[in-house]
Amino acid sequence: MRIRAIAVVTALFGVILLSGCGPGNQTTTEPINVGAIVPLTGDGSDFGPGMAEAARIAVDEVNAAGGPIGRHFKLYVEDDATSPDQGVRAAHKLIDVNHVSAIVGTWSTAVTMAVFPLTLDANILEMNVSGAPQVSTLQPPGQHTIFTVNATDTDLSKIVAAALRKQGPSRVTIMANNDEATSTFAKVFSDAFRAEGGSVIKTIIYPSDQKSYTTEVAQALKTKPDAYVLACFTPDGAQILKEAFQAGSNGNWVVPAWCLNDQLVGLVGPNVVQGDIAFDLIPVADAAAYKRLAGTYLAKTGKDLFNNVYAAHVYDSIHLLALAIEKAQTLKPLELGKALIVISNPPGQDVSSYQEGAALLKQGKAVHYQGASGPIEFNQTGDMSPYVGLFSIDNGKPVLKLTLSQRS
Repeated sequence: MRIRAIAVVTALFGVILLSGCGPGNQTTTEPINVGAIVPLTGDGSDFGPGMAEAARIAVDEVNAAGGPIGRHFKLYVEDDATSPDQGVRAAHKLIDVNHVSAIVGTWSTAVTMAVFPLTLDANILEMNVSGAPQVSTLQPPGQHTIFTVNATDTDLSKIVAAALRKQGPSRVTIMANNDEATSTFAKVFSDAFRAEGGSVIKTIIYPSDQKSYTTEVAQALKTKPDAYVLACFTPDGAQILKEAFQAGSNGNWVVPAWCLNDQLVGLVGPNVVQGDIAFDLIPVADAAAYKRLAGTYLAKTGKDLFNNVYAAHVYDSIHLLALAIEKAQTLKPLELGKALIVISNPPGQDVSSYQEGAALLKQGKAVHYQGASGPIEFNQTGDMSPYVGLFSIDNGKPVLKLTLSQRS
């Protein structure tokens, strides 16, 4: 009877131990489930597959270093098809079925805005690569569980407006898709360009998914500016640039690279965009994390990392998440949010990976993460400062002409 009693007590003790192995408890060795929602299809499909691969590379690196609080990451990747509805379905699967502790990678602002209420209800962290400043207003400063591992379109548009004005054009006409992100970019760009001494002749906001934009293009061409600024996505951008070319436009279009990409060039032909200017956030090519990621990324995808800054952002998201968990010693999102701000800002020893940072954190030392996309340095609203490149399109390929930063 005594042996049986001991066995029962031992079994009960085991149950108690297992019941203590919750998401924020270090006693478990169960993996930490992490979700990535990326645009494998749709308007963002030029970037999504590379973003997914960068996430896998980062998870492999974190796990090779032992993982935060002694636990490995397990990654689940879902396609949002660059659609809020599909993004919501993807988030439900990751939260309800895969029981993830964080979601990274949402690219489209509309997807991020649709997914965030779900991550809030599920009490998990969300780290996106969207650009619309509206994302920054979703929570009070200092109480963030949503972080933008990217620069806002407000910061991007101010930098591009100042740089374009310094390049010579003083009169511009703006065309913008009526999507929240692109129309916001147009408004902020307009204000910033005027503040630099330039003039905006006309701003034309157009709807998505039209078969033709000949009316809007004709209105823009009548203004005869020094340059046209087109805030678009690839499908509508391709149609507008093609129709402008057919109507006799001689170029001088300034277009975000998330629109003027390889897919667009394939749709319209390199002659249509010859000499146009593309602008984009760019990674910091001389950063240690960038150099490490670029080689593996090229081997896995056959592509140059420099052409997909969002892949660098997602890679950084995974390393930042791991460091924040190690710093906070919990998976509670508000605590992780506070830890993200601490590890991404000085003071602290510069580190370029979870492996480097974890070793220092375990010694009680401060760290400052320097990522593949540069120093992240989140502010109290969960945003970061941008590095921006201006590219001239030559034979269908972007050639970097100028690098800009808020820090310079």
